[in-house]
Amino acid sequence: MTRVRIDASSPVVEAGLRAVLEQQIGFQMARSGELADVLLSDRHFDEVDNDPPPLPVVLLTDQPPSNMLRQGARGALPSNASPVEIRAALEAVAAGLLVLPAQDMHSWPAPNASISDTGITNREREVLRLLAEGVGNKEIAWRLSITEHTVKFHVSSLMSKLNAGSRTEAVTQGIRRGYVAL
Repeated sequence: MTRVRIDASSPVVEAGLRAVLEQQIGFQMARSGELADVLLSDRHFDEVDNDPPPLPVVLLTDQPPSNMLRQGARGALPSNASPVEIRAALEAVAAGLLVLPAQDMHSWPAPNASISDTGITNREREVLRLLAEGVGNKEIAWRLSITEHTVKFHVSSLMSKLNAGSRTEAVTQGIRRGYVAL
């Protein structure tokens, strides 16, 4: 269960965020000073009350999300993000990932050449993106109009190139290296 602490700019915003999250299965609210896995805030990153030990922070902001990530936040969403988007961001950040809305990916730096030098093909990127969505081999084959055997080949190649021992690890490496956006 993901424990979330909220640091809101007003009691009304805090109550609204708390109400949204309490309706979501898998979340438990933590008060200031209690142990938590992630902190959710609608403030600017430098205004967040993140008492030691510091928590990974997800911001709801109208500032450019990529700027908030560069300042140290682990996730940034627009202030009008849906409950589903907030839930996904909190879970991803609690799992150690960075969260940036897809529409803001253009402002995020491309992966370093040393990291992305694995030679992943465009087709492998498509397969990796579908793996990240949780799609099985048969469905991937159907969506990409290729055989299931070809999908298995691409998955095997991805796992080798990303030095991954499982499909999940391949997706995780793909996210970390910038091949897959959440």
